[in-house]
Amino acid sequence: MTVRTEQDGAVGELLTVLDDIYPLLQREAADSERLRRPTPAVQEALRASGVFGLMAPAALGGMEATPLQIMRVMEKLSHADASLGWLVRAVASETATAATYLGDEAVAALFAEGTFPLVAGQSTAFTGRAVRVGSGYRVNGTWQFAPGVSMATHLNLAVTVEGTGQRLVCLVPRPALRISDNWDMLGLRATSSLDYRAEDLLVDDAYVFAVGPRSPRGRAPNGPSPALMAGLHQAAWSQGVGRRMLDELRELTRRKDPAEGSPVTSDEFFAEFARHYSHVRGTQALLRDTWRDNEAALAAGAQLNDEQETMSRLACSLATRTALEISQLVHRFAGAQVMRDGVLQRFFRDSHAGSQHRGSSHIVTQKCGRMLSGTLPTGSHWGFFDLVVPETTAAGA
Repeated sequence: MTVRTEQDGAVGELLTVLDDIYPLLQREAADSERLRRPTPAVQEALRASGVFGLMAPAALGGMEATPLQIMRVMEKLSHADASLGWLVRAVASETATAATYLGDEAVAALFAEGTFPLVAGQSTAFTGRAVRVGSGYRVNGTWQFAPGVSMATHLNLAVTVEGTGQRLVCLVPRPALRISDNWDMLGLRATSSLDYRAEDLLVDDAYVFAVGPRSPRGRAPNGPSPALMAGLHQAAWSQGVGRRMLDELRELTRRKDPAEGSPVTSDEFFAEFARHYSHVRGTQALLRDTWRDNEAALAAGAQLNDEQETMSRLACSLATRTALEISQLVHRFAGAQVMRDGVLQRFFRDSHAGSQHRGSSHIVTQKCGRMLSGTLPTGSHWGFFDLVVPETTAAGA
C-alpha cells in the first residue's frame, strides 16, 4: 500500500472545486441557517462536487480518501460554513459505511451506473430493536441527531437483535421512516440534524450488515476504528471553524481606526490574537504529524499502538478546545459584532454546539493524560470513546 499525498488525484480535484464554490457556500450560509438545511443552490453544488463520495470505496465511484485527505476537505468546508462541514462529514461517513459493508446485491441496486445514494443516520448508536422475521428483521426504535436527513436518500438504523444481542445496521429509504422536524438548536442550525423513528418496519437481509474489522470492499482489516475516524472529522471541523473566526477577527481589526480606541486594535488584543493563532497552527501540526504516523503504520499492515490511539484522541480534543478558546476571544473583543446576527455570531454559536461531541470532551483529555503518564495497570486500552482499565486484585486477597 502506498501512502498518498493530501492532494492526490480525485481529492486534489475536489479541493479545487471547493475553492470554486467557496463564495457560493459563504453567500448562502445565512439562508441555509434560516431554512435549517442547505439551500437548494448549495445542495446542488455539493452533489455536483462529488464530496459525498469522499470516503466511499473507489470501486463504487468514491474517492476512498486517506485520513489526511479527509482532514483537508473537512477543514475547507468548515471554514466556509460550520454547518456544512458538520453535515458533509456525517453524510459522507454514513454513505461510506453502507457502501463498505453492504452485500453485493444491495450495492448493485444502490450504486448502479449513474446513481449514488446519500446516507444519513446513526450507525453507531444502537438504540433500535430488531426481531428476526423470515428473511429479514422487523425493526422498531428512535434515533436522534442525524445530520443531513434533509439531503439523504437513505438512513442507517443501528439495532440490537432481541434474543441474541447481536448489533446490526439496517439501511432503509428515507420515506419508510417517520422524521421529526425538531431541530431547533442554538448552533449548527443548517445541519438539519433530525430525529427519526421506525415502527414495525420490515428490512430484508440484503440491506442489513454488521460493522467489523473485515468488509466486502474498501476497508483494510487494520484500518482506524470508527471512534478514531469520528475524532479525525471532529478535529478537522474544529480547525476550519477556529481559523474562520480568526480570519473574521482579522478583517474586523483592519476595518477599525486605531484612533477610535476599539478593543480589537488594543495591544492586549494583538497579544491574545497571536497566542490563539499559534494554538491553531500548533494543533494543525499535531494533527498532521499524528495522522502521518498513523497512516504509515496502517500502510505497513500494523495495528495502531496505544500511544498512537491516545495521541489521535488527544489531538482531536485539543483542536476542539482551541476552537472554543477562539470563540471566547471573539466574545471578549468583538463587542457588538458578535451580538448582531452575522458571520461572527453564527460561528460563535456553531463552535459551542459542535464542542458537545463526546469524543472530544475535556474528559477525553484527562483519560489521554492517564494513558500517557504510564500509571495505568497493564492491559489498559481504548474501547470506543472510553478507556478500558482492568480490575486489579486487592492486596492480600
